[in-house]
This record gives sequence, C-alpha cells and structure tokens, in this order.
Amino acid sequence: MSLQQNLIDIRYMLDEPAPNNPSPRVLWQLLQDAVVHHRTQLQNTAAQWDVNEWQLVTAQSQEDYLITATDFGKPFWVHTYDPTNPQLPRVEVPFSQMQNTDMFYQGPAQLFTSASNIFSASVISFYRQNQQWYARLTPIPGGTATYNIWYETDPGGQLNLSDSPGLTPFHHLIRAQTAFNALPYCSWGDLSVGATEASKAAAWERKTKALAVTLSAQVAMYQRQFDIYKATLSQAGVERRQAYGEWYMNATEVTGGGFFGPSQFGLNS
Repeated sequence: MSLQQNLIDIRYMLDEPAPNNPSPRVLWQLLQDAVVHHRTQLQNTAAQWDVNEWQLVTAQSQEDYLITATDFGKPFWVHTYDPTNPQLPRVEVPFSQMQNTDMFYQGPAQLFTSASNIFSASVISFYRQNQQWYARLTPIPGGTATYNIWYETDPGGQLNLSDSPGLTPFHHLIRAQTAFNALPYCSWGDLSVGATEASKAAAWERKTKALAVTLSAQVAMYQRQFDIYKATLSQAGVERRQAYGEWYMNATEVTGGGFFGPSQFGLNS
C-alpha cells in the first residue's frame, strides 16, 4: 500500500478531521517518522532486511577511504576475490574498532608496493567524521585491490507518496502510530484544542481521549504482532542430515558427517 493511501486511511481512523487540522504537512511528517521507526526496527533484526553493496578500490599508501554510497547505513560483510583467478577462494575481512586493530594484526604498517594486493587487508574499521562514513584498512595497502562492502541501507532515506516502504502487512501499525500522534493537531468543526467555549473544549477533550484509548490499544496489539514477526524473521535453513541412535553424538565417524548444524540441538526437548 502506498503512503498516499495510508494518509487517506489515517484520516478515516481519526474520524475525518478538518482538512487542515492536522495540516497535510504535519500529517506527512508524522507518517514519515513512523515509517523510519518501522524500518529501523526491521534493520535491527538478525536478518539482512534491506541491503546494498559498494566497492572500495584501494590505492598505494592510502589508509582511509571516503564511502560515497548515499544510502550507506550499517556494514555487515566485507570480502574480496580475484575475478581473474576463479580457483582462489573468497577472502572475508573481519571488522575491528580502530583502537583494537593491534589485537588482530601485527606487522608492517604499510605493505610493499605492488600492482595488486588483493589479499592484503587483515582488518577493516568503519568510522564517521564530519558527518561522513570512512573505511580504514589495516595494514595500509601497497597497491590496488577491490573490496566488496555489503551494508544495511540508511532507514531514514527520502520518502515519496508513491512508496510502499517496510512491510505492507504491517502498515496498519504505522497508521495507528501516526493517527495516535496526530490527535493533538486535530479538530472537528467547532471542536478544537483552542475552542473558546468551555463546552466545546470539553467535548474536544472527550473525543480525543476516546480516540486515544482505541488507537493506543491498536498500537500495542499491532506492535506485539510485529515483534513476533521480527523474532522469527531469520531461521536456519536446510542442513546436512546426521546419524541417529548411538552414532548421533559421534557424527564424525559417520561417512559424510562431521558437523552439527545450528538447528540440530533442542528440537525435541
């Protein structure tokens, strides 16, 4: 469902208040805030929800690199490989905070000069400076190499009315949150927060309180459903089968065995 349709439905949920109370600008801002919160919750799950890739190309004697990806959010995987030699394995580069790199690498600060240092990075560190993301490679490269950086996209990116962000089945949660937050801005005819007549002001308060009770109950119910979904968003997939009976706990002796999968413990407990 598009954000445009969500805006229409939110006004229905608010019992169709005056066209400019809340104003379209205020309601759009409240909806955007709810969407960013929704997308951030998804990105804080164990699964890679909305990802992208950016290539870092090293240069001789250069330690720090500006990340130019405009949607860069949370990095989770860095690797390199030699496209000219498919027999070489892919090499993954671990992350480290800059002050801890000595715990992962001890050697020359900079490598020898070479036309290619494809497997040279031992550690990569990410940091922000002057409101921009940077990557630092350890040791300092001595030549050119390409590293693929996979990252969660920025959940606060630009939104358009035609967008359908996050999970459409949980847009009802976004609508309920937005409607609840829009209540103080609403008015219905002569019923408004600034009504001069005491009776009309009291009627506005009763109406907003009644809507608040309903909307807060919806938010709590929908949020619980969303939390359950997030908790089961990432599950183990298909694994190699292991032996049964007395050989089960000694799977290394079984032909083709040797390792337990993450889903093979506690399933029947």
